[in-house]
Amino acid sequence: MKRLALSVILGFAAHCASAQAQVTFDMSRVSCADYTAMDPATSRDFSAWMSGWFNQQAGSSTLNVEGYRRNVANVQSWCASNPNQLVMAGLKSAAANARPGQPGPTDIDGSLITCGQFLASDGATQALISSWMGGWFMSTKNLTNVDLRYVERNSRVVGEHCQRNRNQKLMTVIQENFR
Repeated sequence: MKRLALSVILGFAAHCASAQAQVTFDMSRVSCADYTAMDPATSRDFSAWMSGWFNQQAGSSTLNVEGYRRNVANVQSWCASNPNQLVMAGLKSAAANARPGQPGPTDIDGSLITCGQFLASDGATQALISSWMGGWFMSTKNLTNVDLRYVERNSRVVGEHCQRNRNQKLMTVIQENFR
């Protein structure tokens, strides 16, 4: 059974919980050294979460997949040269100078995708959308703190709701069930 994994950073949250036995941590304090040391799955989820966070801050509900991949590569390159810098500080600086991109063929509008479309997508796309939306919704509250207890709760509740309501918009379901 496919399960909606609305997590505020799928692998990253689990990684932090097991590695540091933390329940709550602050994404704004992740250094470039921390980021470049992440395993690929954790880095993927962290990157998507941060992208969602910054997209919401910029007023966008669209995940431009090509632009996202370019941005991740640029951040990874910048972080390799600046290990003591905070990832979020670097992204805030870059976002201030960013120019809006043109819509692309693989854009995903988070406000339009339904639960059924989400559940029918492949696992990698689900992970990207889940982490991205986790960051997007945390940004609506201007929060960078992640509480792993709520990650688990939100994943379960939204997943169960989507299984029963495939025609509902995913973003609406998340908004109604997000705590």
